Formats: sequence, C-alpha cells, structure tokens
Amino acid sequence: MRPAEISFRGGNDSVEFREVLADFKRRGCNILVTGRVSETTTNRTTIQLLGASTEERKRVLVLADATARYAGAKLPAGTRTDDADVWIIDWGNDERAASSRPTPTVPGPNASAEVGLRDLRSDIVTAVSFFDEWADGLAPSELRLSFDSLVKPLERYDRDTVEQFLRIVTALVRGVRGMAHYHLPLPDDDALVRELSPLFDARIEVKQGDGLVPKQRWHVPEYDRTTNWVQI
Repeated sequence: MRPAEISFRGGNDSVEFREVLADFKRRGCNILVTGRVSETTTNRTTIQLLGASTEERKRVLVLADATARYAGAKLPAGTRTDDADVWIIDWGNDERAASSRPTPTVPGPNASAEVGLRDLRSDIVTAVSFFDEWADGLAPSELRLSFDSLVKPLERYDRDTVEQFLRIVTALVRGVRGMAHYHLPLPDDDALVRELSPLFDARIEVKQGDGLVPKQRWHVPEYDRTTNWVQI
C-alpha cells in the first residue's frame, strides 16, 4: 500500500490518513483484516502488511488455518521461510483449505479448555522475545506479525477465552511497538466483527472489486473515519 493513494473520505479534517499510519508505525498497532476473499488476495494483503524485503523487519507468521508448507506464499518477494529474521509458528496441523470453513461455529463441549491457546500464546511470546533480544530492542514497526485466520480459535474455544488471548497478544505487540494483523474472513458488518473490533486499533476491509481486482479500505474507530477504496 502506498499511503499517498489512500485518504479519509469526505471533509477536511485536521488529521490525514498518512499521519494516522505514521502514528501506528511509531507506537505499534494491531489490525483486524475482514472480508471473504480468495486465498490469493488474503496472501497479497499479508505480504503488503509484512513489509517489503528491502526493509529491516522481523516477521512472525502464525499459521492457524494452513500448514507451514504454505508459508512461503505469504512472504514478500526476496524473503524465505528459513531466513534468520522469519519465525513460523505452525498451529495449522490439518490440511483443510483456508476458505473451507470461513464462518466460526459454536465451540464444542470441551472447547473451553485453554491449553491449546496457552501453548500458542507461549510460542508467540517466545518468538517476539527472541527478536527483541536479538535486536537489542526492536525499532518502531520493525516487528511484523501475521495471524492467518482467527476462525480456528473461535471454533475451538469459547469467546471469552479467545478475547483474553487476543488482549495478551495485542498488548505484547504494542509493547515492542510492532505491527500485527489478524485475518477474520467475514463481512465487515458481521456481528462478530463488531464484537471483536474494540480489541484492535483499526480494521482493513478487503473485497474483490470490479473485474475481481482486490481492493481495501481502512476503518479507524479512534477518529471515526473510513478511507476510500484502493487497489491492493
């Protein structure tokens, strides 16, 4: 995304999108990515948010809906899964496609057990702590974390457990002034999106536009503003 191409719609506010984005990069942020789109578009969004390979980044990929052998498709060109500054957390231990079950269902009777999410949280803490120590303190926006889908946690665990997990992870990311994004393949006006949105600093709504060209727009609740649609 080129900030020059995206702006808040309407009005002549004192705040501009590029200023908000710069602030997010400076203090760290967590972004919810919404919209039912193709896996190719999802990967394209992930690549964009992880930052170009020419930039100094420490990248953590949390794979909850895909296995590690698909991780390379989510990384920027010139970046490899075995690079020293890439950390893959493979929580997707089944082979189902990312788009096969896009809507969370009611958790099963044993889904409130927190062991799985505790283990995942521990893995994320380990990855972020390692990079922070390796860099002797991460620079603003140097850490980029991608959570490929929140569907599986929402299917397996009760809502309170997932929300507590997200509060801890988002606080961890903000603590090192990193930027993280979390995919939730539901329409942006879905009730679940509304319920989870307060946990995040912004939302990126993604859609397949005219001619199936992928587009995105940002929603920033702090300023009660939405941007124009731009091509991804």
